[in-house]
Amino acid sequence: MLTDFFATKLGMTQAWTKSGKRLAITRCKACDLPVVSVSTVRAIDTQANNKPQHEVIIAEVGLGKKKLANMSKPLREKMTKSGFSLGAKQLRGLRIGSEQAVTIIPGSSISVDQVLAVGDVVQVQGVTKGRGFAGAVKRYGFHGGPKTHGQSDRTRAVGSIGPGTTPGRVFIGKKMPGRFGGDIKTVSGLVVVHINPVTKEIWLSGPVPGVIFSQVKIRKTGESKDFALETEVSGLVIPTESDEAITVTQVEAETEVEAKAEATPESAPETTKEV
Repeated sequence: MLTDFFATKLGMTQAWTKSGKRLAITRCKACDLPVVSVSTVRAIDTQANNKPQHEVIIAEVGLGKKKLANMSKPLREKMTKSGFSLGAKQLRGLRIGSEQAVTIIPGSSISVDQVLAVGDVVQVQGVTKGRGFAGAVKRYGFHGGPKTHGQSDRTRAVGSIGPGTTPGRVFIGKKMPGRFGGDIKTVSGLVVVHINPVTKEIWLSGPVPGVIFSQVKIRKTGESKDFALETEVSGLVIPTESDEAITVTQVEAETEVEAKAEATPESAPETTKEV
């Protein structure tokens, strides 16, 4: 069963339910994922005692857009073989079931509608913001030492890091200054409250790890909750079938105009000489 999808974090906003509850919303862009290859690999069940191996089907999908000329030759050949004229910034794997393997083939694409729906409870995995080398006050929330008895420079100090002769060492895992952020974190219990099929934008109820425009992995847990948003107050516009048709027509017209502009070279402006 297809339970995972990749999206791009756009930022945060807020929305209100019909009962008047305000929600913190994370906006994500969930564009269609081009399928580059499909392969069967052997995986190990790490949670089982005997760790048996079983076969899983992995679909390799592309994230982001990139010119084929700017990709490495192996990746460029892989994208070209699948029939794509546009490259991808990176390739990631999605686990699919045997039922989806019939329709998900190289050259096809996976849309967010095939995986997520409004009300789904999801887990979101991302890389947290990197904050560089930080002290213990910022990294772990230490309160620091008191400003008494002449300790004017001990406010943000760590303090004692262990006893003396016994054991005569610092224990592993002691909270001390070091690199802060840039770790893979997973947030659970978020709910999909809105999906726009035209703009490919989805709204999640809660914060998501990572900076703006970073890639996040959304995993469906199988649970669902009822969420009824107040569309007018939240600033939502629910697209209809006619709106989708108009949007597609506008995109086709803009593409045609751009193609004509590229095909017709601009003529140089005429200059007149003054006598």
